[in-house]
Order: sequence, then C-alpha cells, then structure tokens
Amino acid sequence: MYSLRLTCTAEQVELVSSELWEAGTIGIQESERGEKRILVASFDSDEPVPGLLARLAGYSPECQHTNPIDWVEQTRTAWPARSIGMRLFLVPPWNRDLTPTRRERLVHNPGLACGTGEHACSQLALMALEKSVTPGCSVVDVGTGSGILAIAALRLGAGLAVGIDPDVTALAVAAENFRLNDVMPTLVAGSADCVASGCSDVSVANLSGTVLLSILDELIRITRADGWLILTGFPETELGAFQSVFPGAEVSRMGESRCLQIKLSESVC
Repeated sequence: MYSLRLTCTAEQVELVSSELWEAGTIGIQESERGEKRILVASFDSDEPVPGLLARLAGYSPECQHTNPIDWVEQTRTAWPARSIGMRLFLVPPWNRDLTPTRRERLVHNPGLACGTGEHACSQLALMALEKSVTPGCSVVDVGTGSGILAIAALRLGAGLAVGIDPDVTALAVAAENFRLNDVMPTLVAGSADCVASGCSDVSVANLSGTVLLSILDELIRITRADGWLILTGFPETELGAFQSVFPGAEVSRMGESRCLQIKLSESVC
C-alpha cells in the first residue's frame, strides 16, 4: 500500500481528486496549508499506476509506502460533535456525546448530500434560524439538500417545516436524516414556484448567489409580508448584489461565506 501527497490550490482540488479517483485511490484526505491544499491519496497497490506521477507532476507529488488506513475511524475523527450558535448541537449518528444543557441535538449523516451543517453557509443559516423561528411558525427550506435546516427548524419549535428540492436523490437523503432525528418529513420535489403565496413565516435558501437571485421573487412571494427571509450560499464578492435589494438586511459572516437575514415588509412584498 502507498500514499501520494499532492499540493494544489483550492480551485484545483476537484480536478486533482477526479484524477486520483480514476487512478483507483481508496480514499483522499484534504488539509489546508495557507492558501494551498494538501491532498493525500491512498492506494491498495504497492506502486503507482504507470504514468500517474507524470500526469500529476505539476502538483509536487510525493510517494511513500504506508500502513493500511482505517477509513471508518478516519471518517469518525473528521466529523466530531459541535455546538452551533446558542441552541444547537450537531452530531453524526455514531456520536454518543451528551447534549449540552439548553441545546437541541441535531443528527446529520455527513457526506450524503449538500448541507450537512459542517459548511460555513449551513452554520450561518442555522444561526439565523435560531433568531427567526418562533413556536408554531411555518418554515420553508428551498433547496433542502440533506434537510438539515428543516430539521433544525422543527427542533427550534417550528410547527411545520417543509423541505423543497428538485433532486429526488437529495430528498431520499433528507428523509433518512429526518428519520435519524425522529421527526416526520414534509418534503416536496420541485422549487419555490410550487408553494402557495404567503405560506411561510420563515423562508430559508442555502444556494449559490446566481440561483438565489434568479428565484428571489419566488422566495419573497412565498414568505408572509412580515416574515423572515434567510439567504446564504454566496461569498463576500456577491454580497453587494443582495444588499442593493435589501439594504437594511442583517449580514452575518464566517470566513468568506455570507448570510442575509431579512425582515420583510409590505413595501418589499
């Protein structure tokens, strides 16, 4: 068994990883070193695939023989329990840590779909939900992915939380995460245009900036005139486009990720 260590930029990670998977790696570990990304790929064989080192020469490849890696243990180590905001406690299914006092346990299965709660945008959305959700309110999560935001809304006291996503595979994952949290799923295959106007007290969308801007009218339409709109999934460089529409919105930041929490009014709607 051997491992291959490569150095690349954040933008090159996907390209290099694809090359490694095609070459037969059994697992890739990623870490940061300043602005660079370090990828360590493990292989079952004793020697590199012919030509692999030459194809990856631009990424400073370092090859060494290693002992077999326990990938189950590696995965569990990489996904520890964590407190988010003031009220949530995010844990993977295998974690047995006690839930801290006055926090709600939120179980997620990492790696199954986008939005596990580990990404900065997901955490910003979770903290915005803490401020927006009131007992018995209705929440619509557009582009629900893993369903983690809809589940969190129920944990925070929402009477109804609907997860919407056009990807039926993502909805199947969301249904499994609902089961892990012992809450009944309310999931819809589609987008915001299939939701009635004004049905949501809190509408949340963790999507790319381009997608959010393209469906912004629909997100406003489905939200009550005095309700909350939570938008995230975009970096600082795209913030201005949203602030021009909602100049008074509250902005939260984590790394390069941004989140807007907007209190709608009759004038906006």
